[in-house]
Amino acid sequence: MTVYNDLISILFKLPDGRNLEEYFKNILLLARITEDDLVENYTFPAAGIKKYSTYDEVLENFKPTSQVALEAYALFSQKNNSQTMSQVKYLIVAAQNDGETVEEALNRAKAADGKFVKVVPASRVPADVQAVAAWCLVNDRFCDVVVNSVADILPIKNSLNNYTYALFRKNANEAIASAVASTSTCGKFGSKDGSAQFTQLSGISPETYTGEEISSMKSNNIAFYTNVSPIDGGETSEFGYNWVIGSKMLGGELRQREMIKHYIKKSMGLMALEFFNQKPMYDETGNNLLLTMAQRRFRSFQTYNLVIPTTADQIGFELNVVPIRIGANSIMNTDIEAYQAKQYKLYGYYYDAIVGEKVDFSFVIDPSDEEVSQILGRDEE
Repeated sequence: MTVYNDLISILFKLPDGRNLEEYFKNILLLARITEDDLVENYTFPAAGIKKYSTYDEVLENFKPTSQVALEAYALFSQKNNSQTMSQVKYLIVAAQNDGETVEEALNRAKAADGKFVKVVPASRVPADVQAVAAWCLVNDRFCDVVVNSVADILPIKNSLNNYTYALFRKNANEAIASAVASTSTCGKFGSKDGSAQFTQLSGISPETYTGEEISSMKSNNIAFYTNVSPIDGGETSEFGYNWVIGSKMLGGELRQREMIKHYIKKSMGLMALEFFNQKPMYDETGNNLLLTMAQRRFRSFQTYNLVIPTTADQIGFELNVVPIRIGANSIMNTDIEAYQAKQYKLYGYYYDAIVGEKVDFSFVIDPSDEEVSQILGRDEE
């Protein structure tokens, strides 16, 4: 082993101290909190936000009859969260203060701790639900919401919002959205993870709907929880299963696909930061390092069943970099502004493992402060 080989191994070593796991394992619950919700002699933090890792921790602050406690119980009691390794890391409870809009409360919570991929509103008021959906669309987060009327959700559906997953529930206080959010929060959205369809929920009773109600919910991309049995009539539930039915976001895209796209986008953003942490040369050496890192990242997507595997019969992904100085198509010869800004350009395609659809993408990796802020999902100061 020579010193030269040591240098090469250091140059191509990928940092492994950072990952997106906590971001994808945290859920933010937005709620109006009153003294009646809290246990005696406890005051919710003035900052309006607090993290909880178990239901018992929530009960130290909230009465079991409060909506926050009901949501927390549903979230932490699902099957995947009763194991030694919980799927949910933290429930972040954010208070919406009197006179504060949904947008203001969520902005404040995000500024205090932005490590959450999903928002669940405790409120069932249509205006609140619509405001949460609008905020998530702008702020690149997902939300699971409960609706009691199909009409109430139509403004979100008509806006083609693919960040919102809606669940119908006749019982306005039942925390089905928190339950569903927790069953698909893990950070690797291949295989069964990330899709609410056919999920069985603990502590949530199935509801019965007419054929007309089911048709209306399906046509409007609203999910519901019911017993599915091959035999009609009373006392036949034992022959079926209690399932969440509904796989689409309100905008019409498959829920799992949207979460996979989000995971890939955030993961590539993290890769870009790791790339700049290597202090790359702005030449073909840097380009080759970028391509190597990106290829390794996409192979991990295949491992997680986000991208189809590459075999002798199929290509899962293909990546390329635009040459920086070499040839007529180089950045230097086609985009002098990008060349002066020392931008790298990565492009290619991959095949989605969920529906097999080809996804073309281009990714400009720019070392400017503005690009770093965009990668991190922060507003510029």
